Amino acid sequence: MKRFFIGFAVCFMPIMLAAQKYDNVWLMGGSNTPGITTHGGQILDFGKQPLQSVYHYRPHNLFRSNGSISDSSGNLLFYTNGCVIAGADDAVLPNGDDINPGWAHDLFCNVQKRGYAGGFPSVIILPKPNCDSIWYVFHKSVLYVETPVSDGYQDKILYSIVVKEPSTGKLKVTQKNVELINTPLSWGEFIAVKHADGASWWLVTPLRNSNTFLFFRFDSSGVAFSHEQTIGAVPLPDKEGDGQMSFNHQGNRMARYFPGKDIELFDFDRQTGYLSNLSTIQVVYGDFAAFGGCIFSPNGRFLYITAAINMYQFDLEASDISASQVTIETWDGFVDPIGTTFGKCQLGPDCKIYIDGPDLRYYHVIHKPDLPGLACEAEQRGLVMPTPIGPSLPYFPNYRLGPPDNPGPPCTATVSVQGVAGASGAGLKVFPNPANNLVYLSYELHSPEARFELLNSLGQVLRSLTLTASEGAVPVSLGDLPVGMYFYRLLEKDSESQSGTLIIQR
Repeated sequence: MKRFFIGFAVCFMPIMLAAQKYDNVWLMGGSNTPGITTHGGQILDFGKQPLQSVYHYRPHNLFRSNGSISDSSGNLLFYTNGCVIAGADDAVLPNGDDINPGWAHDLFCNVQKRGYAGGFPSVIILPKPNCDSIWYVFHKSVLYVETPVSDGYQDKILYSIVVKEPSTGKLKVTQKNVELINTPLSWGEFIAVKHADGASWWLVTPLRNSNTFLFFRFDSSGVAFSHEQTIGAVPLPDKEGDGQMSFNHQGNRMARYFPGKDIELFDFDRQTGYLSNLSTIQVVYGDFAAFGGCIFSPNGRFLYITAAINMYQFDLEASDISASQVTIETWDGFVDPIGTTFGKCQLGPDCKIYIDGPDLRYYHVIHKPDLPGLACEAEQRGLVMPTPIGPSLPYFPNYRLGPPDNPGPPCTATVSVQGVAGASGAGLKVFPNPANNLVYLSYELHSPEARFELLNSLGQVLRSLTLTASEGAVPVSLGDLPVGMYFYRLLEKDSESQSGTLIIQR
């Protein structure tokens, strides 16, 4: 088993430590077909407010093995779908073809053309420490075997290097598919966290169906295998890939979670790269918990668990963490065209948690994840997409993390989100959504009165109502409006305090 390799490339430019908005642009979506928009590419740009997903045709479908990175100012640089590495203009970078070569590449990329199908996450893109002109794309490959039936697992970690040419500013791939390790690995569960020096990185993944974790150190000299550690329980083989493994955003804790099982919580030493102080969080599940995810709140106090039809919150500062379990959402049965249940989780740069599901055109949103219980404002289908996006939620580590004595915030809270059922703010709920001929407004105001406005895609105000603190649910007629997507906003003291998206369908 190959365990060690050092990659090296020359750094031409000093890194800029300000901003670090490397996770500002999220790319999602597959089944890109010219002229057909039932599915397709999406772009979420957190530099634009109010946040909304924009349809974008691209020639490269994105599946689970996808990742993107922006420059320190938040402008998209390049992305990968596990098959190729492409620039912001969707053109394959020089030497950026044939990523993850082999039989699985031929199937996923050339025959099915759906994007590389690894576990979540299978791609990590990191800027080379102390350099802003070189990026390493770490990607797990897939091996299929017949033993005696068709089976597959992730067998290697490879990396490819993207370099910005100093004379032209153009990007190219200088090395690709460099083998870092070759051994059976877990399905997904490939995550990264900053070293205690605040510049270099730890990359972590378990062996296949194992409680042995592999640790790699990535610093200014390249990447190398560091050590392995066996700790915790051995997962059941049929559970691998169903859950999620996550670091908290301070980098000193790690959780490993499989739906239907207890959660494993570890302390993590960012200096040595070792896990310790294993504790087990017992979960009381609902009727169905076949898949899901886990993520920490930005402040590190709460752990969120999704289990198909339920979302749970645990208070990590409670004397009995297991007893602190709160059900913050239960799937409401909404189908479009399949059940809008709860899957993997990712923190946004706006300090909201975004949760995917099956092949949906929605992200569920936890608007205030640093608050306890129902005050966290979990919202089903809180962000609507123009089309279904498939399982293409990207993974981003906390790029902003500093040294342990000054870790800094992992994100910057914002108010406005283009949601489906109301975002955070004054407490406005718009229901039912999607609506037919009538919709109701339920709200709590911070001011004596506010104004609700419904707008079309051209920004024209179609409905304008004055809301007062003394009123309850207010009906709004939609009978004369055609089916489609509309935008609403709540204005308090002439400033927008909340916004969202309303869908009319009949």
